[in-house]
Amino acid sequence: MATKTKAAAGRRNTAEAILEAGERLCAEHGIEAMSIRDVAAAVGVSIPVIYHHYGSRSNLLRAICINRFGEIGGEYQQMLAMLEAQETPAVADIIRAVLQPVNQWRKPGRESSLQFYALALVCPLPEVKDLMDAGVAGFHRPVALLQRALPHLSHEEICWRLYFTLKLSHQTAWDAARLTLLSSGSCNGSDPDEALARAIAFAEAGCRAPPSRSTKKATARGKKSVQRQPK
Repeated sequence: MATKTKAAAGRRNTAEAILEAGERLCAEHGIEAMSIRDVAAAVGVSIPVIYHHYGSRSNLLRAICINRFGEIGGEYQQMLAMLEAQETPAVADIIRAVLQPVNQWRKPGRESSLQFYALALVCPLPEVKDLMDAGVAGFHRPVALLQRALPHLSHEEICWRLYFTLKLSHQTAWDAARLTLLSSGSCNGSDPDEALARAIAFAEAGCRAPPSRSTKKATARGKKSVQRQPK
């Protein structure tokens, strides 16, 4: 029994080492450039060992995505569940639930995770893109929460504002160096805690802002255009 347990642990450790090496290589050279041969060399195993664990390069990429986003999924789900139990959740708390889990990848030692995330968002490979697109469904819950917190805003308006909030998070995560340049060094964009607090405050203000007149006009024009299209 002890021998079997040890063997299983060895297989698990090898599989995890392959995932870590794959993610690191994707971060360093790009997701499209990652090869099974390079991963095998980085881990110190043969190519067949990687195929034994993951079957194909596409499956390895899927496993990296699932493993990485599964890491923050528990925190995200827990925070949303707590907010859904409240009659009127606070806007800032909803935004925190969206931004805080990913923010942990901005801490020292998580550079590869953050870079992989940045590349995965724009990766055209189906095995990555399909998973990222499917993940959008997970943001339906914050949309519903924001509708409860801001009932005067339309569903369309809420979706726009949450979308911009997500992009705010993405840009801050891997482009903090330009904030330092912009501020001549007075702003420390590399501090994840400060960046998170400021992002939440900014996004909350944006979510609470009334719809502009130009937004309403653009929405009306869009609806008329759809109605005029021939069936």
